[in-house]
Amino acid sequence: MKTKYTIGYIDEDPNEVNTYARRLRPYGFNVRGFNFEQGMTFNELMTQVYDANDIDLLMIDFNLNGTNMVSFNGHLIESDFYDNKPRFPYIIFTSDKSFAEEFVEDWMKIYDKGDVFETEESAKKFTMELEKSILQYRNHIDKKKTLISELLVKGEEEGLSSSEQDSLISLQRELSDLDKTKKKEIPEKLISFEKLDDLSKTRKEAEAFLQSLIEKSKKK
Repeated sequence: MKTKYTIGYIDEDPNEVNTYARRLRPYGFNVRGFNFEQGMTFNELMTQVYDANDIDLLMIDFNLNGTNMVSFNGHLIESDFYDNKPRFPYIIFTSDKSFAEEFVEDWMKIYDKGDVFETEESAKKFTMELEKSILQYRNHIDKKKTLISELLVKGEEEGLSSSEQDSLISLQRELSDLDKTKKKEIPEKLISFEKLDDLSKTRKEAEAFLQSLIEKSKKK
């Protein structure tokens, strides 16, 4: 099957990464791992994660410190990732779901390694849920982009009301907040009440900003 999506899999064991790369490939997923070194810090790992602009979903192994390579587990990654990239699809992957539930913030994101590939039916259900999460995130971005484009067109053609101006600014802010690890290509004041007097320029710059954000947030 042709690859449709890329999963970033955080696991200190490269054999595990290879195993699930083989298992997920027939369902259209490419799996890529991250580099682990003995004693590496949490920040060193997260730098890799946040620099991975080609992934559509993050899969986090819960028991990362089982081999004593690192001193932290997956729930710390979940917390940091959620704070910095809210709404981006991720799951917690574990061999002990009941134990992980005590630490993970969103237990609905936990998947048991032994269950998801137990049968062909469970594998299909698992991969369908992964794809659904990815598409929901993409649609969330696309809807906001469409609303911004519509407001910019209306502003050029007939002007915007004060509530529409507020909506335009809020939508831009919401898109920017989807990835707090990146420097904003265009400051929030780009779409401001003053700038709305020059909507031709605003539209051009805003669309360039939106396109760069979309390209970094997902791969089509």
